[in-house]
Parts: sequence; structure tokens; C-alpha cells
Amino acid sequence: GPLSRKITTSEFASNVTATALSSTQAQAPSRTLEESSYLNDWIAYYSIEYPPHVNYMGRKMDDKYILNAAQIALSLAKYLGRNFNQQHVDMDQTDDSRRGDVSSCISCEDIRVGNVMVKNLDSGEAVLKRTNGAASSSSNTERRQVLALGIILYELFTQGEPPPRQIQQSLKSTGSVLSFGTSLRISESNEDGDDRVTSEGSRRKNKDEEGADDNSAQESFVRKQRRRRCDEGKEESVPTLLKRAGVPSSISRLISDMLSNRDDADFGGLFQYDKSVSCFDDVIMDLEQMIDQPKDFLYDTVRLSAKPTVRNKLYSRQRELERGNELARRSAAWRHQEEADGEEYFEAALETDGSSSVKQEVLLVSGLPGSGKSSLVNELIAQLRSNGWESLHCKFDQIRRRQPLSTIASAFSRLFSSLIGTESDCAGGSDENDTLRDIRAHLLKTFDEESFSILFHLIPDLRRVVSNDYNSVDVQQMEYDEFDHGNLGFDESTVVASKIKVHNLFYEILKAISSSRIIPIVLFLDDLHWADSASLELITFLINAMGANITTDSATAVRGTNVLIIGTVRTNEAENSSDMTEFLEKIRGCYNVTVTDMALQDLSPSDINGMISESLCYSQRLTRSLAGIVHHKSEGNPFFVKEFLNDLTVENLMVYSFSERSWEWDEELIESRTISDGVAEMLTRKLLRLPKDQLLGLVMLSCFGSDVSFEVLALVKTFCGNSDIMNTLDSIAKARFVERTDEKYRFVHDMILNAAQEALDENERINIMEELLQALLPHGYSDDTVLYIVVDLIARVGADRVHDSETRLLYAQLNLTAAKKATNTTDFASALTCVKCGISFLPADYWKNCYRLSLELFNQCILVDWALGSTEQMMASVDEVFSNANGFEDTLRAAMVKLACLRMTGNRISEAFAYGFQILEQFGESFPAAPETGIIVQELLATKQLVTGSQNESKLRSLPEMTDSKKLEAMAFLEEMLMCSYQSQSIYFPLIACRMVQITLQYGLAKTSCLGLSSVALSLVTVFGNFSEGYSVSKTSLSIAGSDKRVLCSIMVSSFGVINIWKEPIQAILPQLKDAYNLSLKYGLINTALCAGMFHAYRAFFTGSLLKPLNTEVSSYMRNNLERHKRRLMHLSMLPVSNGITCLSGSSGPQYVEELITEEHLAEALQNKEFTVCEAMLTVKMMCSFIFRRLDEIKVTARQYLELFERASGASAQFINIYRNFYGGLLSLHFYRESQEQFWMDRATHAIQKMELWTAESVWNFENKLFLLQAERHYAFGEMDLAAEKYKLAESSSKKHRFIHEEALACELAAAFHKEAGDKKNVAELIDRAVECYQTWGAEGKVKSILLSP
Repeated sequence: GPLSRKITTSEFASNVTATALSSTQAQAPSRTLEESSYLNDWIAYYSIEYPPHVNYMGRKMDDKYILNAAQIALSLAKYLGRNFNQQHVDMDQTDDSRRGDVSSCISCEDIRVGNVMVKNLDSGEAVLKRTNGAASSSSNTERRQVLALGIILYELFTQGEPPPRQIQQSLKSTGSVLSFGTSLRISESNEDGDDRVTSEGSRRKNKDEEGADDNSAQESFVRKQRRRRCDEGKEESVPTLLKRAGVPSSISRLISDMLSNRDDADFGGLFQYDKSVSCFDDVIMDLEQMIDQPKDFLYDTVRLSAKPTVRNKLYSRQRELERGNELARRSAAWRHQEEADGEEYFEAALETDGSSSVKQEVLLVSGLPGSGKSSLVNELIAQLRSNGWESLHCKFDQIRRRQPLSTIASAFSRLFSSLIGTESDCAGGSDENDTLRDIRAHLLKTFDEESFSILFHLIPDLRRVVSNDYNSVDVQQMEYDEFDHGNLGFDESTVVASKIKVHNLFYEILKAISSSRIIPIVLFLDDLHWADSASLELITFLINAMGANITTDSATAVRGTNVLIIGTVRTNEAENSSDMTEFLEKIRGCYNVTVTDMALQDLSPSDINGMISESLCYSQRLTRSLAGIVHHKSEGNPFFVKEFLNDLTVENLMVYSFSERSWEWDEELIESRTISDGVAEMLTRKLLRLPKDQLLGLVMLSCFGSDVSFEVLALVKTFCGNSDIMNTLDSIAKARFVERTDEKYRFVHDMILNAAQEALDENERINIMEELLQALLPHGYSDDTVLYIVVDLIARVGADRVHDSETRLLYAQLNLTAAKKATNTTDFASALTCVKCGISFLPADYWKNCYRLSLELFNQCILVDWALGSTEQMMASVDEVFSNANGFEDTLRAAMVKLACLRMTGNRISEAFAYGFQILEQFGESFPAAPETGIIVQELLATKQLVTGSQNESKLRSLPEMTDSKKLEAMAFLEEMLMCSYQSQSIYFPLIACRMVQITLQYGLAKTSCLGLSSVALSLVTVFGNFSEGYSVSKTSLSIAGSDKRVLCSIMVSSFGVINIWKEPIQAILPQLKDAYNLSLKYGLINTALCAGMFHAYRAFFTGSLLKPLNTEVSSYMRNNLERHKRRLMHLSMLPVSNGITCLSGSSGPQYVEELITEEHLAEALQNKEFTVCEAMLTVKMMCSFIFRRLDEIKVTARQYLELFERASGASAQFINIYRNFYGGLLSLHFYRESQEQFWMDRATHAIQKMELWTAESVWNFENKLFLLQAERHYAFGEMDLAAEKYKLAESSSKKHRFIHEEALACELAAAFHKEAGDKKNVAELIDRAVECYQTWGAEGKVKSILLSP
């Protein structure tokens, strides 16, 4: 044939070789292929090596031969295509005198393919050039070169068979010249023609107009050739010949289209269109697809279905995947450097971002329904799992009424089950999995029995992790009671705290997993727009906590949190949801959190072409026009594309020919097809084609939501007369509407679920739900999952459709049960929905006909409204209860919530007092309307006699438990009133505390008895200044606190923050206050935690804790308060400390305290009667002014406020009094030295007297301060020797008792004293010591001030 005839010339032998690169040459048959051989020899050799097969279906080429030949074909096509492009560009851009020299070269590596390499042995290059040397007379058009290449491929794939003579003649008649170097020539020169015009379908336009008429004539001839059928005359058609030779249909189509340039008649197709190939790009595209995916596009694989098979593959999302991996690397790179060394994945993480900022990464993937959000994230997770990640997949449901927090809890349960399963697989004598051991250790260290009880209920598989026995359901090491909704103590006073506690439990579990043996975690929140409010609150808490608890210890840590949080959101749903908008605003405002938005765009026509091509296993060249139509119809939505293709096959607009192994379609009919409602219309039409039993099964499944477990389905297995509904669902799964996993059925896509819900009219759906209710009702009380399904179905059926009175009461009772369970798991929104639904099923005169059920429903409604902050609705329900209750006892729960609401409203304290005392009066506990000081003192003295002394303390510890129900209720109201009086600094505080102790001594210990005792201790200290007895009673209260964490935290804050500071070294108390803060946060006791944080901040600041770490802690306290709880008074109380740290450390540049704490701030706090805030501001302002020696700026303020607070505090002892007296005394002595004004000496004398009193109680805490005040007084009186001695004592006492900042102050004041006295010998040494101490403290602002002073 032409190929063998041309390549056996001497030129080819010297210039172009085929070099075998395969390592299998040594195993060749008797005839071997030489190292350098001709291409026709290669064909001959491999025709013997891989001969065709012959069976009943005819001749079939060997797959290995076909693949190798395809690689050679691709190499030639790429080479010719590149050189044609370059030649065309050069010829267009140069003048005629240079066209004869045009050539283009590529390195031989570019044409290496498989086991064959084509190269020029002389130069090492392969050159494409014209051979006639006449630039003006001969030019190869791309179409004709493709035609010539088609002949080469014909002989290559038929193992040397020549193509039909008519094809060869068509090449000769075109005057085409194709030279491969000077060796591979398939040409017969036509010196008369200038063939420069490109073919129809070529990408480029010929800019040279010379010879236009000749070109047109030649093009006309080509078109005539294209329209002729190859089987006209004696020869058979090209497709027939190729098929007979055993060439795969895909190669046959390509070669035929390269050779034909005719219509589709050669293929005998039903629908005809021009598929001729006239450019190299199309050839390369076909061959690359065949080589990359030979099973689908090259070999004649038998297709079992005449429907498109859309692959589970992402199209055009590579950039998004790369971005997701980048965020994952940032999140995973938290570990210590020595742990990260040697692991490529984590080393890459360190190079991802050179910034030093540490953030919690959150990725939000948004898009319209069907845009592939979940598919993208699932692919990303699959890639991350290959790098050692674990995932928590939370799929939220549009049917929101499920077991509260079950979506998130189930994700944790599946992860633990997976880890346990992995460990079981790896068992067999090996050591326990390090990951599980670390997780268990972290959990056992973090949680107590009550916490485990809650967690075991929410996450059942956690029990097996903690038990260290993966095959057992019981905990072996510890005895835990089953979760009991009725005994958790979820009452009115702790309902809000319980929510924070549950949130903390989930956070600690997430932290335990992500920090154990460096397991990075992906938390995937799928369909966030359908998340219930409780889940959104929990997610917000987790994101905020992950960011807020990031530490940046650059010496040891790399960075990152080891958790990547990904959420998917439907754009249209999120825009219409206020809850979602609020959620997004909150997480974007979280500290140390970076939210990355990733909006998925529609697929392009080329992306859809790739998708359709792979679905049909058909070349992209052949599906290009169809893809354009589908893109127009689907607007680039991937799910729409899939359903549209399936719909075309169902309606026979696209058919597959098994005999020809080809697809056929009518583009005009497809183009004319109208779709009004998009994919929804198609899905509904598709469902209606199902058999009746399958359609009903699908609608039934949609009543449960996006998925349903086998356990639930087993309860309704005979639904609608089915012998087993799961058999029906299996049939539906084959149609790919749902999929079956190991534990459940789930819809393939939410849009199918929506279509199933709309497939039947409302009455038919209601009938299905009523049938499901009848089957599930018997199981609703014993299974929480079933209970929430039942109440959801009840709500959707509606009260208007249920007329039987007994059924209505049953439905109301079930909703009440569900509401209580939801309240216990802090899903207050779901609880409120259940309560409202339950009330709607009550009969008309419900208070008369079902009083107890009505009372319970309204009490529950009051509780959840209070928890949700719906005060107006709550008060309406309170009035409803008060108006219809049968007695005082039935109003107590409503009364307690009302009292708490009044107390926390802020401006209704007086109303709260009046209402609370009114309730207590009915318990027989009356209080005077306006108690005099004498009554308070008398009451305190009497109670002190009952609780002080070793015998009384022993008696208190041995008291029995209180059993009188009325007294227990009274104690609960007294506790609320105690908090109310403490909050308002009322004189009732000691009276209420004493009454609680007296009831305890008479009736036994209640859980709040220790609060009363602790409050008595506080009163002894602050009112009487009786530190020793108050300290003793405080320790007793701690000993009887019991296991109630709420009460214990309150006592810890009171004891360590207010009482023990007068007796114990204050540095030892600071860790106790930090523990109280963390414990209170852990159990959701926000007010107690904020109080503990404030106490810790002030005590740490004034006692000389290092400023830099303290600043981090104070910022955390303030941030948590502002972002989570927004307690204004707490924020104002913390501001002075924060400002003081800023001023002393110089962290924000040179700022003076008078700029941070102004006179206006003090006046505003005083006007608002925020005395504690005002005193704190004054004390910090005086401290910083004195340390920076800015004394003139503070003089007026000190004169105005010092005497005021002396009178206001009287005999009381508060922590802030210590430092107000200390720095106020130092300032007063300085001003007295200047002016000799008695006012200042009176203030100083008062301060010294207080310090003497306090030093008698604790030398450690107060001695150094007293010495310094005494030194300054001696200095003011001119008693220089005594002053020098006291300065020295102050310095040594400060050093001994570890008050480094006061040591610095003592040294600085002593230096000033000695300088003034003319004794300059020790001044420099004292200043150096002062600077050293200030530097150690972190007061860089003060250090700069000293160094800059003369």
C-alpha cells in the first residue's frame, strides 16, 4: 500500500526510524524487531505479536495492538497539528521572499508515545516542510493533511491494508503535499494549483487572497468528493471495510470521518449530519480520549444499557478542589514542629501560607439546587481521607422535626463506630489503637458522670469508646446510669445553662478527636439552609469556640486548629431564611475565624460536552452540538443535565444502536422540546411513569425525610398492602431514585424528594401519613427516634383533620412528651413547636376537660419561651396559667419563670423584689418592708452563733436531706431572691442568706443550702469585717456543696474571689478562680463564669501577674462576653483592667490613662449607679497615673472621688477597696507633701488604718503595701531615717511575697526619696532594679518612660 511503499525508501531508512522502547523485546517471537526499524516493519512485527482474534462475531483486533497504534496515531496528529499551526502563522506573517525557507522543528521527546518514538537520526529533530521549494505554488491546507493522515491511520489500524482506491485518488486529485521530514511522503505534487484555502470547519481563515478562484474550484471538488458514498461502484464503504478488519467502532468512526468529509450516509444512520473531521484538534481530542479511557472510548466494550450512564465525577471543579485542599492544609498544620517533620502532607501545609495569623477555617459552598455542592465536598473529603483525615458528615433534612441535635450527634456516632470497626479489624493481639486510647483518656479526664449520661444518650457509640471494650454495650470501668430525661435537673433556673453545657460537651468531644494523635477532622454540614435552630446555635458555638481557643505559641506550635468546617448552602434558600442570614452574620463575626465563600457557577458548554461524552461513551467531537443544546436547556446545571439526558432516552429522542455501537439523535426535535419548570417538571413526569406500588413507596419514603433507617421501615413493612415494603424500595433503588446503604434508604438527591412529595395531591399524601401514624404510634413512647417522626407526621396532618377526641388527646400528650425531651437536649425551638402543636389538639374547653394536660403544656410553653427570650409570649402563657390554675401550688413553675424574668430584665428589680416577697409570704417566709441596720446586724449575729465553731460546722455537715416539699420550693425562691439582692447590692442580701441557713438547720440540707451559708460568710466579711469567721464558714459551705456544679461554681467564685483573699496568699487563689471560670463555662453558667473571669482579671492585674499573658486572658474574657452573651455591665467592669494593661504595656503606642479612662466615663458610671464599675475605673486610673508619675492630671479626680468612696464603703471589705486605699493613700501623701493640706492627710491616714487592719489578717497580701504607705508618710513628715527603713522593708517584703510590680514601685519611690535627701549613692542601683522589675512585669510603657526621663 502507499504507506509501505513510501516508508521503505532510502530516505526513510536514513532519517526516520521507529525505536522500540518496550522492555518486553527480549521475549519477542522468533522474528524479532530490530532496535531501529521501519514503521511498516513495526506493523508487520506487532501484527504477528498481537494477531487479530476470530470468533462467531467476526474478526477483532487485539486490544494491545489497538492501544499502541492509537498512541502512534496521537503522536503523529500532535506533531502535524503543531507544525501546521506554526507554518501557517509564519507564512501569514512573512513576505514571499522568505516563504520558501519556512520550517518548524520540535524536539524528539515531544513525539515519544508508548513504545514508539519517531525521530530524525541525523539531526535529532523531526521536520515538517514543503518539498517542491516553490512557496507560491504549493501549500498544504489542514483539511488535506488530515485526509492524508487518515490514510496513514487506515493502514496502521488495519495492519497494512490499503484504503479504497477512491480515497487514494481523492488525495491525489487535491494536489496535497504531505512531507514528514524528507522521508515520509504521501503525496503526488500538482504543480499547477495553489491549494491554500482551509477546509470548512477549520479554526483559521486564510488571509492571503491570491489564487482565490483556484481555491474555490478545489474546495468545490472536495465537497463533491465528500458527498459521494464510498460503496458506489465495486468497492465497499470505509466503515464496512474497517469493521470487517476488526477495527473498533470508535477508531472506525474517526478514520471514516477523516477520509469522508461527507454526510452521515456512509454509516446508514437514522439521523444524518456532517461529522467529517477536517482539523487536527478534533483528531487529537478523539485519540486522547481513547488512550486516557480505552475501556470506554477505544475498545468495543459491550454496552448493557441503552441509557446514558452519568458518572459520579466532578466536571470543571478542579480550581475549587485545589482551594479546598489549601484550606485543609492550613487547618491541619496545628501540630508541634517535631511531630510534623518528615510528613510531606503536613510539610506542604506549612508552606501554604506564610502569614503568622492563626484562624479557624470555614468553607461555605453555595449554589443553586443540583449545582453539585455536595458532590464537590464529597470528592474533597475523599481526597483528604487519603491523607489521613476523618470526616463528620451532618446531612440536614428539609423535614426539620427530628430528634434534637440528632443530625450532629449521629455524625459523631458514625465516626466512633468507624474508628471502633477499624480497631476491631486490626485486632488480633496487637496493641490498642493509639487514637482511641488518646480519645478515651481525653474524655475520661474532661467529663463527669452526669456529662457522660447526656452524651451516651445522644451518641450511643461513645459508650463503647469509653468502655475500652468495643464489643460491649456496657461500660466496664465506670458505672453510669442511663440517660433519664426526668432527673437531669433541667429546671427554670438552669434551662439556659443546660444549652451551653450541651454545646460544651460537643466542643470537648470535637477537641478530643482532633487533638488525639493528630487526626485532622472535616466537619461537613450538608444543606445548612435546612438546619434547625438548635443545630445552628451549636454550630455557631463550635466555630466560635474553635477560633477563640486558638493558641499561638510560636516557639512550639505550627498553626491551625486541625478542624476544617465545610457547609453547603442553597443560594435561593439562604436568601429567604432569616435564621440562615443571622447564622452567617454570626460566624463571619467570630474571633479568629476565616469564612471562605465558594459560589459554584454553572457548567460551560465544553464541560457539559465532556459530561455527555463520558455518559454516552461517545467522542466529544460527536456530542459537541448536542451539548450546546443541552447547555441551553439546562443552563449548565449538572443535575438537570443528567435528568435531561435520561428523559431524552425515555422519550426516544436519543437512541443507542447496539449493532452499530453508536448513538443517534435528532437535534431539531430536542431543540424544539419545551421545559417550563425545569428539572422539577421532568422529575415529576418521571415519577408518574413508575408502577403504582413504587410511586406510593417513594411518596411514603418522602414522609420520613431524606433518609429512613431499616429499623423504622420494619415497623411499616406492610404499608399499603405490601408484603414487605423494602422489596418495593429495592426496585426503586434500581431506578436510581434512592440508594440503599448498610443501615438505611436515602434519596439520591433532595430534588427527587421534593418531586416525590408533589407527585400526589394533598389528600392522598395525608392518607399515607395517617396510615404511617397508625403503624408507628405503638412505638412512639419507647423509641425517641420514632417519637419525633410521629409528632412530625401529627403536625403535618394537622388538628383540623383529626376529629376523634381520644385521638386528639393522645396526639397532644405525645407532643408534650416530645417537647420535654427536646427541652432536655436544649432544642428549645423544636420544643416550642411541639408544645404549640399539642395545644392545638386540646378540646375547646381544655382547662375544664383536661386540666392536668393543659397545665403541663402551658408550663412547658412558659419555660421554652423564657429560654428563647420570647418574653411577651411567655408572659401571656403565665397569665393563662394564673387565670386557670386550681391552686397556689399549680402556679409555682410559672411564678419562678416570671420572677427570673423580672430579675434579669434589669430595670424591673424593684418589681422583682415585690413579687418575690409576695410569693415567699405564701410559703410563710415574711420579710420586713424596710429593714433597719439593727435588724440586719441582729440577724447576722444570731446566725453566726449557729454556724461558727467546730461543733456547729460538724452538725452542718451531718444534716439529713431536706424532704419537705414546701420548704424545698421556698428555698428555690429564696435562692432567686438572693441573686436578685446580690445583683442590686440590696440590704436584703444578709437577711435572705440567714433565712436560708435557718431553714436548712431546721429541715435539712437542700441543694441550695450551701449558697445560703456561703452568702452568710460573705456578709460576715463585707459587713462586719470578720475575716476569720467568714473564712471558716466559707470552707464549711464548700464542704457541703455536693455534686451540683451550678451551686459549686457559685460558691467557688464567692469563696476564692471575695473571702479567701483576706486570709490566703492571693497568688494561690488565682488558679482557683481560673478553674471556677472554666468549670462555670463548661456547665453553661454564664453569669457565674463572667463573674469569675472578672474577679480573676482584677486580682491578677493588681497582684502583678505578667501583663502579656494576662492581656490575652482578659481579651478572651471580654471577647466571649461580647460575642456570646453581651452582658453590658460585665463588659464595662472589664474595660478598666484592659485599659490599664494597654497603658502600662505600651502595646498601642504611648497612651496615657487619662485618655483611656476619662472624667466623662467616671461621671456616667456614677450617674447610672454603677458603683463597682466607677470604683474600678477610679482605682486603675489612680494606679496608672501614680506609676507614670502623671500626678497633676489625677489630683482633681482623686479629690472628687476618694472621700465619696470612703463614705460609701464604710466598714465593708471588697477587693477593689484594697487598691483604691493603697493608690489613693500614696497619691494623698504625695499631694500632702506638696501642699500640707489636711484633706490629703486624712485620706492617707484612713488608707493606712485599713492596711494595718488587713495586714493583721494576712501578712503575705498586705505587709509590703503597709510598709510603702508608712515610708511615704514618714517622708511627708520629714522623718528621713524612718522613711529609709520602711522603703527598704517595703522592697524586701514585695520581693519575698512575689509582688514584682510593687517591688518596682518601692524601688522607684525609694530612689526618688534618696535623691531628694541628697543620698545619691543608691539611686542608680534602685532605678536599675525598678526597670528590671517593670520589664519582668511587662510594663514596657513604664520602662520607656523611665529611660526617657532626665
